[in-house]
Amino acid sequence: MTTLPWLHGISIRPKMTMPHSTHYRLTALLALAILVLGVCPSCAVTPRLAPHGSQAFPARSKPRPNAPPSQPRQTRAGRADSRYRPATSFSELQAVAGAVAKTSGRDIRWRLALGSDPGPLAKIRGGLDDCTIFLHPVAARTVPPNTWAFIFGHEFAHRVEGLGNHSQTSPSNELKADIAGARYAMAAGYRLEAFLGWVLAEPNQTSATHGSLRERVRAIAAHFGIPQNVIQAEAQRYSRYRAGR
Repeated sequence: MTTLPWLHGISIRPKMTMPHSTHYRLTALLALAILVLGVCPSCAVTPRLAPHGSQAFPARSKPRPNAPPSQPRQTRAGRADSRYRPATSFSELQAVAGAVAKTSGRDIRWRLALGSDPGPLAKIRGGLDDCTIFLHPVAARTVPPNTWAFIFGHEFAHRVEGLGNHSQTSPSNELKADIAGARYAMAAGYRLEAFLGWVLAEPNQTSATHGSLRERVRAIAAHFGIPQNVIQAEAQRYSRYRAGR
C-alpha cells in the first residue's frame, strides 16, 4: 500500500479502479498540498541574529530579528519570570537593547559585546553613530532581562543626554542618566519597580563617581512616585526566586 506523505489518512492501492469523482478529489487535494508547500517558504527559513549585536554565548532558542521586548510573564509556579530569570540567550539581550534604543528618540548605532571580569556591570564606548556596550560576562548570563532594559537605558542616556563617560562622571550625572534611561525602558514596556527591587536585593555599592546605589534607588523612586514598600516587595520576590533556583 502506498501513502502520499502530504495527505495523512488517505491511501492509494495500486491496480484498483476508483470512481471518477474519487480520483478527482484526490487529484485536487494533492494539487492543494503542493501549492501550500510551495507558497510557504518561511517555514524553512532560519532566523538571523539581530543586526547590531555579536554572539556572546550559544542561544538556547533561535533569535529573531526585530524581536519585541521581553514582557513579564507568569510561569506555572506563579513567578513573573522575565523580571527575575536570567536571559535565555544573547539574542534576547540584543532584543531588549534594541527596544530601549528605539524609545530614546535618537537614531543610535549600537552593538553589544562582552567586557572584562573583573569589571563594571556595563560600560558604553563611542558616540551615537557607533557605540558599543560592554557587558560583564557573568552578568550577561545571570541578570534578568527587565534589569538589563534599565541598564541599557542608563548607558544610552549617557550619550543621548550628554552626561559624560564612565570614568568622567559624577553622582549627579549618574542620577540624571538613571532617570532618563528609566523613561526609555518604561516606554519600551519594562517595569521600573522590579528593577529597583533587583538593585535593593544586591549588595550596596558606593563610589565618588557614582554615589550610593541605595540613595539612587530612593531618588529614582521619589521622582517617579513609586512607594518604598512596593520596591521592598519586589526585592523580596527576586530574593525568593534566586534562592529557589
